[in-house]
This record gives sequence, structure tokens and C-alpha cells, in this order.
Amino acid sequence: MALWLHLRRRAALGKDPPDSVDPPAGDGPLVMVHLSERADDPPPVAALVRAMLMRRPNLRFAFTGTPLPDGFDLTAIRAVTLPRPRDPATVELVIKTLQPRILLILGDQLPAALITGVADAGIPIILAEARLVAYNRAGTWRGVINRGLMSRIDSILAPDLTAAAAARQLGANPIRVELIGPVTETLPPLHANEAERAALAQILRGRHVWLAAAPTLPEAKAALAAHQAALHHNHRALLILGCVAPAMVPEIMAEIEALGLAAISRSEDFDPEPDDHVLIAEDPHEMGLWYRLSPVCFMGGTLLPGDGLQPRHPFEPAALGSAIIHGPIPGQYAAEWVQLDGASAARLVTGPEALISAVSDLTAPDQAAILAENAWSVSTGGAAVLRRIADGVIDLMEIKA
Repeated sequence: MALWLHLRRRAALGKDPPDSVDPPAGDGPLVMVHLSERADDPPPVAALVRAMLMRRPNLRFAFTGTPLPDGFDLTAIRAVTLPRPRDPATVELVIKTLQPRILLILGDQLPAALITGVADAGIPIILAEARLVAYNRAGTWRGVINRGLMSRIDSILAPDLTAAAAARQLGANPIRVELIGPVTETLPPLHANEAERAALAQILRGRHVWLAAAPTLPEAKAALAAHQAALHHNHRALLILGCVAPAMVPEIMAEIEALGLAAISRSEDFDPEPDDHVLIAEDPHEMGLWYRLSPVCFMGGTLLPGDGLQPRHPFEPAALGSAIIHGPIPGQYAAEWVQLDGASAARLVTGPEALISAVSDLTAPDQAAILAENAWSVSTGGAAVLRRIADGVIDLMEIKA
């Protein structure tokens, strides 16, 4: 009753429906996509469209909701955009003209008129990438409306456990809720010269190698202290200070000398000798090489503020098999750190002493391997999640045909 009254009010307030809605060219099945107008970040619509077209190249699309990202070529993918239909008459006209085969709602929004009209027409609905936390108001008038809307959705592809629980609490049939994980950014692995990697791997064979990536000056000193402690247990360990600002090098070398360690500089084209403890590598373009050679990586810019280069993206070492240590300062990569920490894919440390402990713990290959495997799954999982959403759309569309 609450949903019915809400839609009656929408119908009374709604403007006259537009005279026409032009469908996209072609005769393939049409997927209607509503992009949440509440999203903080642009939805991954371009990658999702590509994933769907991989399965059904003749698909057509109609987009409502928030504007598409800049540079989106509607003609190339046989697509149109239209304002979100907000009243039953407009929804009816859109359905009659476009004849969509399925509605995909992407993001944290439940457009009432659209969901109801599409469901009444017997067209299946999928909800993906929705956290639903803002909708969990069970005892309110709006909460009753939301429960009615959720019951009309055929499939809910939840990005996390909290979203799945919220969907069920809002009245979704549990068998319609599937946990698939979030759509994460997928980065191509950083380049490295394979011949050089193989040569250095041979030189470093049998040594424990770990990397401090783009450390600030205080973090470089903390990494050196952690390495000195690690040498008590593994005297052949090697620390690579990668992506270091050249202006920091003199002070880093002074700290190395004060600790009684031996260091070489990559800029002088030296290879590490067995009695070298630290390799300083300033060039940021070689990070792909150091990630590949280092089973353990501390991500700079996350623990101690100070002078240094920009922090590196957390998925860089994750995609190349390195176990990750990081501090509590998320910077611009807060979402990525949440994903990694939530998947037990990174080791959070809160200070220099905790860094010493983490480096020591992760000299054990089995401990590092667990973190690295989890991190790899997170960093490459975005493509798999996109494929799962695309498969869900195509499969449900064909089942309901």
C-alpha cells in the first residue's frame, strides 16, 4: 500500500510524458541501465558494457540516471541516454518504445517508478554495486516503500557482506542475493625488463629481499631500523629503497652509515654483492622490477609524514605477488586499503616498532605467501566481478525471454 500511494503521488506530480523516446539503432536485445545518482565515484559502466558485449555483441543500451563519463561513445555501442523516468506514465512510454529485455540498476539507488513499471511489465531486474546502508529504515514510511521495491528485484549481486545483509533485511529473498565482491580498479602490471629481472633474481637467489616503495624520509629511516633488526635473524637480507627522491639520498646514506650498514646506489649501475645490505633505487620507472623481486613490500607515504615522492598505488605490488605492509595514513587510496585490509591482503602497522615486527614476521615465506595471494585476488578481482555482473545480466535476460 505504501509503495502504491507513493507512485500515485508521483503520477499526480509528474509532468506529461515526452512525445517520443528514440531507441538506439539495431535490432539486438536492449539492456536498460540505471546509474545511481548517489554515487560518490563514477560507476564502472564502460568496462561493464565491454564485458556484456563480449557475450552478446548485438546488444543495445539505454542509460538513465547520472550522466555517463566524458568520452563515452554512444554511437559505437548502439546506445541512447534519457532522463530518469520518475512517474508511471513516463515509465510505461519508455518500456513501450524501447522494449528493454532487462533493467540493470548499478549503484546505491532504488528508483521507485522505474522498478515498479519494469517489474509490472514482466521484465527482469538486477541490482549490482549497491551498499544499501542508507535504505535500512525498516520502521519508517520510506522503509516500507523500500521493502516493496526490493521484493520486485530478481537478482541482487552484493559487493560485500554488509550489503548482502542489508538487502535481506530490506526484504530481499535470500536465494536472490549473491555475494560477488566489489568492482575494483584493475591496473595493468608495471613493466619490467625480463632479462634484467632474471639476471638480478639469479644474483639475489637465496636472499630475503624486501622493498620500501616511495618512502618518506622518516619512513626510510624506519625501514632501515627494521632492516637492521631483520639482519640479526637473516644476515643475508636485502632492503631495496625504491622510488626515492634524489634530494633524500645524502641523508639516507648518512643514516645507513650510522647504522653500520653497507649500501649501493642503482644510479651508479652496481649490482648487489653478498655483503651489501641496502640497494637505493631512485628511478620510479623501475618499480615493476623491484615489485617482482621483492616478496615483501612496505608502501611508503602511509606511516610517517615527511618529504618524499607521491605514494604508489596499493594494487601495484598486489598485482605482482608481493605481500604488502602499510601504515594507517590512507591518502588518496583509502578505498583500496579498505578492500585489501578487509580481505586479509595487507599487514597494517601503526608505528616504527610495529614495522620491525611485521618485517620479521614476513621473512617466513608461508606468511608472506598468504598475504600476497589474497592481495593478488583483490587487485585482479575487478575484472572477474565485472564478468559476473555481465553474465548475470545476459543469463537472466535469456531465462526470462
